[in-house]
Amino acid sequence: MSPPGLGISGVGALVLDLLQSDPRPTFAVDITPAEPHPFFYANPALCDIQALHRKVNDLSHARTGAFWDWIARPSPSSPSSPSSPSSPSSPSSLSFYYQNACWTRSVLSNQWAVVSSNTQLPPNHPEHGPGRLRHQRGNSNSLLHDPDDQPGGGGGGGGFPTDFMPDQESFVHVVNNLDWVSTPLGPLSQWPPNLQQTFNQVLADSRPIAIYWGSQLTTLYNEAFSKLCGSKHPALLGKSLEDAWPDFCQKIKQTMRVAASRQRASDEDEWRFFVEKADGSPEETYLRWSIIPITEKNTCLGFIQPVHDATSTRLWERRTKMLINLGDMLVTARDVKSYWAKLMEELEACQPTYDIPLAILYSIDKDANASRVGRACRLEGCLGVPSGHPIAPPTLLLDGDEVGLSSSFRQAAESHNPLLLQTRDGSLPNSLLEGLDWRGFKDPCLEAVICPMRPTKEENVLGLLLLGLNPRRPYDNDYRQYIALLGQKLTTTLASTVLLEEEARRGRNIAEQAAYDQAILKEKFAMQTKEATESVQKFQQIAEFIPVGMCFGNQRGDITFANESWHRITGAAQVNPFSPDAFLSCVIEEDKSNVQRAYEELQKTLNVTIEFRVRKPPDDDAPLQHPIGSSPSFEKAGLDLDAHDGSVRHVLGSLKAERGPDGSIDLVLACLTDVTLHKKAAEEAIRRAQQAENLKRMAELATVGMYDMSLDGRLLGANNVFYEMCGLERTDLSQVAVKPFNDCVVDEDLPALHKTLVMLADEGKSQTAEIRLKTLWTETDTTTGDQIIAPRTVLATFMPVRNSEGTIEAFTGCLSDVSLQKWQFEKERQRKDEAIESKRQQENFVDMTSHEMRNPLSAIVQCADAVIGCLTKVLELVETQPIRPCEPSEPSDSNPVSSTAEIPSGICQEGIQLLENSIDNAETIIACAQHQRRIVDDILTMSKLDSNLLSITPITVNPIHIAQEAFKMFEVEARRVDIDLTMVVDRSYHDLNIEFLDLDPSRLKQVLINLLTNALKFTKNGPTRNVSITISAFKSRPEDQKSCVQFIPRAPDLLWQGDGTSSLVPGENSIYLMFEVKDTGQGLTEEEKSSLFQRFVQANSKTHVKYGGSGLGLFISRRLTEMQNGAIGVASSPGQGSTFAFYIEAQVPSQEAFQEAQAAAKAVGHILRAPSGTTGKGLGKRSSAAKRLNPEVALPRIEGVLLVEDNLINQQITRRDLHNNGYAVEVANHGIEALEKLQHTNRAGGQFPLGLILMDIEMPIQDGLTCTRKIRELEGAGKLSGPRIPIIAVSANARMEQIMEAKAAGCDDVLVKPFRIPELIEKMMTVARQLGQW
Repeated sequence: MSPPGLGISGVGALVLDLLQSDPRPTFAVDITPAEPHPFFYANPALCDIQALHRKVNDLSHARTGAFWDWIARPSPSSPSSPSSPSSPSSPSSLSFYYQNACWTRSVLSNQWAVVSSNTQLPPNHPEHGPGRLRHQRGNSNSLLHDPDDQPGGGGGGGGFPTDFMPDQESFVHVVNNLDWVSTPLGPLSQWPPNLQQTFNQVLADSRPIAIYWGSQLTTLYNEAFSKLCGSKHPALLGKSLEDAWPDFCQKIKQTMRVAASRQRASDEDEWRFFVEKADGSPEETYLRWSIIPITEKNTCLGFIQPVHDATSTRLWERRTKMLINLGDMLVTARDVKSYWAKLMEELEACQPTYDIPLAILYSIDKDANASRVGRACRLEGCLGVPSGHPIAPPTLLLDGDEVGLSSSFRQAAESHNPLLLQTRDGSLPNSLLEGLDWRGFKDPCLEAVICPMRPTKEENVLGLLLLGLNPRRPYDNDYRQYIALLGQKLTTTLASTVLLEEEARRGRNIAEQAAYDQAILKEKFAMQTKEATESVQKFQQIAEFIPVGMCFGNQRGDITFANESWHRITGAAQVNPFSPDAFLSCVIEEDKSNVQRAYEELQKTLNVTIEFRVRKPPDDDAPLQHPIGSSPSFEKAGLDLDAHDGSVRHVLGSLKAERGPDGSIDLVLACLTDVTLHKKAAEEAIRRAQQAENLKRMAELATVGMYDMSLDGRLLGANNVFYEMCGLERTDLSQVAVKPFNDCVVDEDLPALHKTLVMLADEGKSQTAEIRLKTLWTETDTTTGDQIIAPRTVLATFMPVRNSEGTIEAFTGCLSDVSLQKWQFEKERQRKDEAIESKRQQENFVDMTSHEMRNPLSAIVQCADAVIGCLTKVLELVETQPIRPCEPSEPSDSNPVSSTAEIPSGICQEGIQLLENSIDNAETIIACAQHQRRIVDDILTMSKLDSNLLSITPITVNPIHIAQEAFKMFEVEARRVDIDLTMVVDRSYHDLNIEFLDLDPSRLKQVLINLLTNALKFTKNGPTRNVSITISAFKSRPEDQKSCVQFIPRAPDLLWQGDGTSSLVPGENSIYLMFEVKDTGQGLTEEEKSSLFQRFVQANSKTHVKYGGSGLGLFISRRLTEMQNGAIGVASSPGQGSTFAFYIEAQVPSQEAFQEAQAAAKAVGHILRAPSGTTGKGLGKRSSAAKRLNPEVALPRIEGVLLVEDNLINQQITRRDLHNNGYAVEVANHGIEALEKLQHTNRAGGQFPLGLILMDIEMPIQDGLTCTRKIRELEGAGKLSGPRIPIIAVSANARMEQIMEAKAAGCDDVLVKPFRIPELIEKMMTVARQLGQW
C-alpha cells in the first residue's frame, strides 16, 4: 500500500521499490506529531509474518510504548536529539530489540520512518559483547561526521557515521578519507541531497548494496558489498562502472537500460562469481542481484544494485544432492568389497567435481584391526592421483610406517571425527601434492580431511577416505557440517552393508543350527518313527545336492517341497506352498497346453514323462553346468555350448503320483532334468554335420585346389582339382603317404616353398607363395586358334591349423591356377617392350631427320646472308665511284686509266643492275630456305603427331612478345612485296591486366607463322596488300559471336590424348587468348572453306601450282590449337580477303613464376633489337652489323667465342661471320677438344679471352651435353676462374624434351638450326645479359 501524502516520484518511488524487494520485514510510518494515522505501508516480507504484521499494525494505531517512542524519536541532527547513546532498547539507541528481532530505523525528510527487522541480535546488545556494530542514524538530508576526523578532513569535506563499522571502523574511515574531489561526484559536502539520502539508506542496510550514480555510473557501496569486492576494495569506490566491473559492465548496463525504460526494478538471474581474497586466491560465490533506477521527474539519476548472497544455499543444494546420490548408490552394495567400488564410482560420477578435487580410499582388514599388529591398508581407489604417485601407495602400514601420509592415516584411524590436514601447518606436505591431476577448478588443494569409516562407534575402522577440500571455498561451518554429514552417510551405509553381510552369515548359521536342532528333536521321537524320520532326512539331504530338480505336490496341486535344483531349473520363486498357476507362469506359452495335458494324463496313468521349456530368469547369468568328466569330445571339438544361451531352458520331467485311501491322488513326485545342454549339443552336432557336408560339397565343386597337409608335407586330404593340378592319382591317404610338394613342384621353386613353410611354422600366420608345378597348362588362343602350352603356375596359400593346446600340427590352404594371368602378363610385357622400342626408334628417326635436314639449311641461310652482305658492300662501292659518259675513243698508252678513273655510265648501270639482281637472287635463296624450313617443321610436327610424340610444355612468357617475334620474321618479306603488315592489341587484353601467362610459346608461334605465311602468300599479288594481326583476351571460352569467324567444332576423335587436355569448363586462373590474322587476298568460296584444316588438302587444285605448299600447315594449326584446349576457324568471301582466327587456353602464373619472368624480361629489355624499317636492300647491312644498339645502354662484353662444331661447313661459315662482327673465335671439333682448348683460355691461365661457348649437341667422340657437364664440374671444383661461362647449345634437335635436357645439363639457352647470324648474336647478348656479364 502507498503512504498517503508521500510523493511517489523521485526518491520516494526509489524507496518503495527498494523496500518491495527487501527480504527483511520492513514498514514505513508517519512520525509527525499530528492526529494518529493508520498504518500505511508494509512490505511483502512483513505481510508474510501475520502475527508480527498484526502487532506492528496495532502499534502504529496506538502510538504508545517503548518501541513506538524509539520509532518516533527525533533524528540525531535535530536539536532535541540526545547527546550520548543509551541502552539497546532505549529510544535514543540506533537499534531496538523487539519481538525477538533487531530493528533499525531510517528517517526520510524528518517525516517518514522506515523500520527494518534483522534476524540477528542488535549490534550493541549485551549478548554480542563489546566491540560490535554501533549505529547512529540521522536524517537523510544531513551528513554525519567521523568523531575521529577534524572538520574539513580527508575526502573533500563531509562524512558518514563511523558507528556503522566493525571494531576497526575501517569502512567509514575509508569513505570519509577517500579523495572524492578527484571523482566525478566531487566533495561529500557538494553531493546532491538525493545521493546523500540514498547513500545513508544503503549504509544502514545489512544487505550488500551498490549505487551507480550519474552519467558515468560512479560506484558507491556499503560495508556488506565491500566484502564481495575482496581485494579490489576500496579501489572500486568512486570508479566508473566500466573500471569497476569490466567483465560484467555490458550485462549490467543492458539491465540498467531495461530498468530505466520501465522505471521499475529489473531482476537478474543468479551469477557465479569469484571473489578475490586478500591473498589473491579466488573464492566461489553465488550472487543474485537486481537493478533499481533512481528517478526524479522522469529523469534517471542513477541505479541501486541490491545483491543477495546465495552461496550457502547453492552449495548446500549441490552438496545435499551429492549426499543423496551417494546414499542411493551405496545402499545397493551387498558386501564391503562392492561398497568400496560403488563409493569410488559415485565420487567420480559426482558433478560438478568442485567439492571433490581429490579422493583416496583405503580399506583396513578386519583381522588386522583385531590383532592391532601390522595393520595394513589396501588402496581401493583414488581420483585425481596418477598411477604410482607417492601420496597413494598400493599398500600402507599404519603401525611403524612413515611413508607418505601414514602417520595422518594412523591418527585418523584412532579418531572418531574427520582429521583436517593443512599445508600451512605441514600436516599436508607440499611435496606429496606435486604431479596430481586435480579435479574441479584444477587448483591445488591447501586442505584435506581424512574420514574414518566405522560401522558403529564401538567397532574398528574399516576404511579411511581422504578428500581434498575445495580450494575456492573456506573450511567453514557449512563445509564442516557437509563433511560431518558425509561421514554420517558413509557410516550408516557401511553399517547397513556390514549388517547385511552379518545377516546373511547369521541366516546361514541359523539354518545350520535349526537343522541340527531338528535332528536332535527327531532323535527324541518314538522308536517306531525313527526309521521313517531318518529316511526323510536323508532324502532331503540328498535332494539338496543332486542336480535333478525334485518336488512334492499335494492333492490340490500345490508344491509343498522343492529342492534348490528345481528352483534353479524352473526359475520359480522360493515360496511355500507354490501354486500350479505360479508354476505354469514359468512355462512358455507354447508348451503350457502340453503341461496341462500331462497333468490330465497323470490322473489316469500315475506316471508321465514330458519335455517342455521354461523361461530363464533375467538375473540368472550362470553358465550351463557341465558335469565333471562328461563329454570331453565337446572341448576337443571346440563346441561353445554356453554361447548365445538365450532365455529358454529345455526341461525333461518325470511325474509319479500316489493315490490315497479314497482313490484320489494324494501325493505327486516330480523330477526335472535340465536337458538344455543336451539339446544344444544335439543341435550343434546336426549343424556341424550339415556344415561339414556343405563344405565337402563346396570343396569338390570349387575351381581351386584345396588341401590339408601335415607339417612334414604329407597330404591329409584334397579335392579333385588339387589332384588334377599336381598330376596325381587319387589314392587312400591313410594307407599311402603322399608328399605332393616334393614331387610336383619344379626344383627351382622348392627353396622358396620351404622358406614359406618355415615362416608359417615360426610366425603362426597365413602365408602365400607363387610356385610352378611340373604339370603343363594348355589353352587355346581365341584370336588365332593356336594351342598355348606353358608351365602351370599356381598361387598357393598356407594357413596354420592348431590343436586344442594351440600348437600348429598341420596346415591347410588352396592352389589358385594363375597360368593364364602369367601368360597374359608375359604377353603384355613383350608388347610393352615392343611399343617402347618402337617409340624409341620413332624418336630417333624424328631426331635424325630433324638434324640432317636442318644442318644444311643453316649453312644455306648463312651463306646467302654472306653473299648478300658482300654484294651489298660492292654495290655501295660502285655507287660511290664517279660516273662519266661513255666515249668512242680508246684510252692511249700515254694516258692510261688510273685506279680512280671514272667508270663509264653504261657499264656502271649494267653492273649495278647485275648486283641488285644477285642480291635479289640471294634473298630468294633465303626465302626458299625459310620455306623449306617451314615444310620440314610441318613434316616433323606431323610425324610427331602421328607418333604421339608432340606435347605441350607451358612456360611463363609475355604473349605480346611471342606475337612480335612472329611478326618480325615476316617484316622483311612484307616490305619486299610491298605488303602493309600491322599488329593490334585489343582493349580486352589490357582490361584483364595481362603481363605474363603460362603457355607453350613454340606451339603458339608455330600457328602464327603458318597463318602469316598463308596471308602473305595469298596477298602479295593483289591490288590491295594489307595483313594485320589482332590480339584479344577473355576470361571465358570465346564463342562465334566474339569474332567474325566460325570456329571448327572440337570433335572428340580429334582431341589430343597424348598429354591430356584441359577441362572444357574454364578454371579460376584460365585466360583465353584469341589471335586474328586478316588479309586482303583473293578470299575463299564456301566449297574451298569446307576442305580447309585437313591433312594434305589445299583450297583447290590450282593452289599448289600457283602458290606452292604442302597442305599441312592449317591441319597442324588445328591440332596445335586443340592440344591447347582451343579452336581455329575462318571467315572469307571471294575477292574480300580472309580472316583466320584461333584461341588457346593459358593460365595465370604463380607469384614465384611471375617474378622470375619479370626479372628475365627486365634483363633482356636492356638490349634493343634492330629497327624493322629498313628496306630489302639494307638486309645485308643488317646481317653484318647484326644490331643497332641503344647508345644509352651498354651491351654485354663478349670478346672471345669458343665454337664447338663437328660440321666443317657450319664451322667455317659461323667462324667467319662471328669474326666479321668483331668476335675472336676459337674452334673445336668435339667435346674432348673443347675441354683441351678451354685450358688455354683466360679462365685457366691462358691467353684467349673466353666470353661464351657455342656448343653443338650431336658430335663424335664426345657429345655437347657431356662436355657441358664437364665444364660445369670444373667450375664447381674451382678449376676455372671468373664468373659462370655462358653456354648456348646450337643443334638441329628441336624437341622440347631435348631443349629441356640441354638446359638440365648446364646450357644457359638453346638455339635451334637453321639460324641467321643476327639471331645468333641477339641470343648471345641476351644470355650474357641474364648472367650479368656487362
